[in-house]
Amino acid sequence: MVKSVMVAYALWAVGGLFGLHHFYLGRDSQTLLWILTLGGFGIGWIRDLICIPTYVTEANQDAETKKRKASNMLHPPVNPVRFAGQVCVGVYFGTVALIGLSSLRFFDLIVLPLCVAAGVHLVSTVGQQTSHLPKTLIASLITSPIFYGSTLSPLPISLAASVTATQHRKYKKPPAAGNTQELGGYYEEAWTKMLEILLKDYNEQEKEALKVLSLGGQASLEEITRGYRELAKTWHPDHNPSKDSEAMFVKIHEAYEVLLRRHRPRRFT
Repeated sequence: MVKSVMVAYALWAVGGLFGLHHFYLGRDSQTLLWILTLGGFGIGWIRDLICIPTYVTEANQDAETKKRKASNMLHPPVNPVRFAGQVCVGVYFGTVALIGLSSLRFFDLIVLPLCVAAGVHLVSTVGQQTSHLPKTLIASLITSPIFYGSTLSPLPISLAASVTATQHRKYKKPPAAGNTQELGGYYEEAWTKMLEILLKDYNEQEKEALKVLSLGGQASLEEITRGYRELAKTWHPDHNPSKDSEAMFVKIHEAYEVLLRRHRPRRFT
């Protein structure tokens, strides 16, 4: 589907800090980056005002055009803005890790460089280019012991990782012919599968609840309530001295709650 500049600008204005326009244009890495950094700390969101036409053009290029572009240039040109972004996001991820994860074992040797490398690599995969994650990670792991225990360590680690990521930059492989599904399609498929799993689980809960209350699949609210009351009265611990009465009473109540969901009106507050 051809992307529209006007739609992209509208999404930028409405939810640009959360990468809504990047989601529309199929820029998955930048969508995630904008969510985690609120539009690249706000600066990237403002810069997108100028860059959106270019993003739309890239999104509308077919796989063959992208393949020719990648073959004409072995490596993408060095982009100072991207490099600065890699360093900043690497430091940001490292600082967040210092605040929340510093109590973990081997934090300075493993956890911190992993977090910094993740931030650097996320920026390096924005748009049509990517980098070599293992080498970026190795650079972080090698640099981290040098600044062991320092609160300023995220900066040199991020610099080392960013230099490595820049040295190994390359174009992403274009999707093969017949497999040009966009980001929206991937998300739609993922959400569909998740929804199917949730619905399947919910249906299984309903079946089990109907079985507990000895009801049919088309039971009305009145039938559900009547069946619950009868069984609750029978199995109430005050009326039933058996050792299983309490557990059975709880099971009956939980089954009733499950079946009530289909009849309860939704509330919007």
